[in-house]
Amino acid sequence: MNDFDAEMKAILSEADTSFDGDTIDETGYYKAALGSLRGQGSGMRVMAWGGILVFGVILIVSIWQMFVADTLRMQIIWGVFAILTNSAQIALKLWFNMQLNRRAISQEIRRLQLVVASRS
Repeated sequence: MNDFDAEMKAILSEADTSFDGDTIDETGYYKAALGSLRGQGSGMRVMAWGGILVFGVILIVSIWQMFVADTLRMQIIWGVFAILTNSAQIALKLWFNMQLNRRAISQEIRRLQLVVASRS
């Protein structure tokens, strides 16, 4: 380990050194998710959650219609529609979580830039 790494460890706070990135604090996740609905780029994240909710309702209706359909053909059509809406909902959830990760990484990079700038 070189001098720069030792200086960085000395500068970072105790909370930063004890941080374990693999543990998931669910209250922190919800706090980050709700916090992402404000600020720059929040419109797309709000629309994504709107889409997730709409696709959830469509999924429930599709599954219900699949079970009450009269013919096998209609059951297959409603089943396929349920699979498609479920896939769309999963895609939106993945996109939203990738945005949360991008925000968290950007904040860490900015914090490290400030630490490096303060040392030079």
